[in-house]
Amino acid sequence: MKRLATVLLATLLLAGPASFQWAIATDGETATDGETDVTGAGDGIFPTGETLNGVSLSGSQLGIGVIVYADGSAIGTFQSLLLGTSLLGTPQNISINGEVTAGTANADGSVTFGGTAALDMGDGTLPASGIPFSVTVTSAGALTLVIGATTLATQTLSAGSVTIE
Repeated sequence: MKRLATVLLATLLLAGPASFQWAIATDGETATDGETDVTGAGDGIFPTGETLNGVSLSGSQLGIGVIVYADGSAIGTFQSLLLGTSLLGTPQNISINGEVTAGTANADGSVTFGGTAALDMGDGTLPASGIPFSVTVTSAGALTLVIGATTLATQTLSAGSVTIE
């Protein structure tokens, strides 16, 4: 129950201030065998030249609250606000709100999880729902996001942190 509360807290904090300058971690409770907890919040930076559907991306604000089980199932949420600029040079932020349903703890210590997401391109059109996504994240702060058929370049955290336990 405490892990689920941590997942929910991470989700709720995403609705708060626009900039996360701190980390979310579990309360010291150890994960049971076969269970991996991933929590975190932070600001990510994309390499120069990254785009999604014509929007030039510079960074992101993200939050993760996920529990991955040994059988490949998972619960939790992933939320990210991709900070971008439209083709016209105006700010255009893309919102991704994902429900996590599957995941795996990888041999290298990273975790990959995914499910379906609502994708709001931030251009005034209605958000698209049911978009498949996956995320691979390391405790060192590297995050690779796949949304639909597009794999974005690996982001590095400039603020915040990710905890994998």
